Amino acid sequence: MTNLIRFRVRPEFHGSDLLVEVLDDHRAADFPSIAAILQDALHAVEVPHPDGLDEPVVALFHDRCFSYWTYARGHYEIDDDIWGLFVTASSDNASVIADIESALLSTGKFVKEYVDFRKFE
Repeated sequence: MTNLIRFRVRPEFHGSDLLVEVLDDHRAADFPSIAAILQDALHAVEVPHPDGLDEPVVALFHDRCFSYWTYARGHYEIDDDIWGLFVTASSDNASVIADIESALLSTGKFVKEYVDFRKFE
């Protein structure tokens, strides 16, 4: 990819927790692996999803893949479906999302876009 990859940090719809939303086509052949970037930057380890959402039957039924990761400052979930890629954190939300944002920006491949939080109320 020659252009910077756009992402935004925004609230969940009708919620207060933040998430990272990748805005460009994460299915493109030359798109970098978000999981690998975060694994390297945060020294994260993939672990079984506490709700079993990483089971293959869930991916087939919902047409999306979940992975659950832990690192020294918390844990996060990558939700990869045909329409988009999201990274969420249910605990220590603001600090984990800030770490993810920093990790993406530090690669020099990503650019953060402005978000009007009122659109997600």
